[in-house]
Amino acid sequence: MNKTIGWVTLAAALVAALALAAGAYLLADFAWNQVAEYESPYIANELPPPSAGPVISERVVLVIVDGLTEETSESMASFESLREYGASLTAITGQPSLSYPGWTTLLSGAPQHVSGVTTNWWEGLVGVETLIDTAIAARRGVVVVGSDSMEELYGAERADGVFLKDWHAEGDDGYRSGELVLATIDLVEAHAPGLVILHLPDLDDAGHAEGAASERYADTAARIDADLLGLVDALQDGETTFVFTSDHGHIATGGHGGWEDEAVRTPLVISGGEVAFGSGDVDQADVAPTVAVLAGIPVPRHALGEALPSVVASSSAQAPESARMQRAVFVASYAETLGEEAPSVVELAQMDGEEVAEAIADVEDSRLAADRRSRVWMALGAALLAILILVAIGLISWRALAAAGAGALAYYVFYNGLFFLAHGYRWSLSAFNDEALLQTFFNVRLAEAAVSGLVAALVAGIVYPYLRKEPKGPQGEFLPRWLALGAMTVLVVQATLVLQGAWFVWAWGVEVTWILPDLMWGFKFDLDLIQMTALGAAAVLAPLLTWLAGRYHPRVRAAAAAATTAGSPTAAADTTTADPDEEA
Repeated sequence: MNKTIGWVTLAAALVAALALAAGAYLLADFAWNQVAEYESPYIANELPPPSAGPVISERVVLVIVDGLTEETSESMASFESLREYGASLTAITGQPSLSYPGWTTLLSGAPQHVSGVTTNWWEGLVGVETLIDTAIAARRGVVVVGSDSMEELYGAERADGVFLKDWHAEGDDGYRSGELVLATIDLVEAHAPGLVILHLPDLDDAGHAEGAASERYADTAARIDADLLGLVDALQDGETTFVFTSDHGHIATGGHGGWEDEAVRTPLVISGGEVAFGSGDVDQADVAPTVAVLAGIPVPRHALGEALPSVVASSSAQAPESARMQRAVFVASYAETLGEEAPSVVELAQMDGEEVAEAIADVEDSRLAADRRSRVWMALGAALLAILILVAIGLISWRALAAAGAGALAYYVFYNGLFFLAHGYRWSLSAFNDEALLQTFFNVRLAEAAVSGLVAALVAGIVYPYLRKEPKGPQGEFLPRWLALGAMTVLVVQATLVLQGAWFVWAWGVEVTWILPDLMWGFKFDLDLIQMTALGAAAVLAPLLTWLAGRYHPRVRAAAAAATTAGSPTAAADTTTADPDEEA
């Protein structure tokens, strides 16, 4: 490698690293917004109005304790007393495990990719039908108590009885659940509704403030427990069914939104005169259809979940044909939207719940497989680009590629050591405890990736002299190759990140059109893109690090000292010209 080629290599590596950084920045923004601004393709379909089945329970009380973990519910007497007389289940949330998406699934039976509600930044009324809508349509009477978001999202003010509190009022950090429970009791006495929906926000506030392992969280849960015991005592009349659940849990440090068991495994206790004993895991989307069947109101028409046969299993409490038909109609519409074949509505209506779930899974798997086939060339193109970068560096200098490879290894050890060990993070939205901390979280990841890139360059500079018999320092014709080593090291790291991103592009794609990606891998994909962006800045500074490594490297200094001591013309010449084993 002569001096001119060295300078050209430096310039090309810098341009390539900066181009990858710019592309990654744009792609990261696009990919994030694809999930945050996802628009459901399912809610525009014309669906026939659902019909109601027989009234199984004269009154159904649905209580959503926001942010309650399954483990904490097992220490609450209100939940435990109901478990003794009914179904004790675990409802698995969809992704992301956030409040607005969870509430919407609980009230509609529509998971996130059907409702389109994927974040807590949703504005306006949701596009799917909810229990509030069907209860009003059936004239069964409905009472809604909770945070003011119930009006913003679901039009709760239309209910027969309403009491809403401003969740986010400035300076409002007091306990509200007691007041909400008392308001519920008063409204039930005043309106005698068939459906009661009560949302309690305090425990979620405690979880965000100090975490699910904190004393404040435990104390708040105990206060809510006492209030719920009062609610059950006031409303229990032999004809009331209680449905106690949560929208999501919290990890020990307080975050949620991710896939951790603490966040996605939520308690679901259903207890009443016509409720069968049962246990096991169910889908959160099954709650709304089950509540609808028990209350004798139509199942919301966008519900993908089923009325749980383990709950309504007695002879007087069978899920009515209307509920099975409603689900069959929507599943058929769901398959049509995806362009996939499915059993007919009549066939679906005759299937049991597990068979319908298998039909849904078959439709989704078929569409996903078709999508992956269409993305193969895009993914291969990205992978080929990364491989060409590595090959090009190797052809220019195998020593530079080897040293850069050592630097890349150091990058992953340092960056992931910070991420997984120092911070205790995982590839999960639960990593940050509040949406307000999102930008700070990503900014810190940018800074850490940039620092890790400089560490990689320094390690490459340390390794580089050991790959030559007589290492030369960063002066004369060797200066540009030492500088280029820094930029090439960063480029090697970026290339390895491109290879990882190529897999995600094949598996899930960047554009979100009909289903959300696996958000563990989606979160990693975004973090990889953020790292590539930060490495653009590292590429500009990396040449300085490799220059310093070469300038003060003990092996380089020893070789220079030996050449000076020898004092021969040949030895002197060797300090400025290439060795016989020098690469082209």
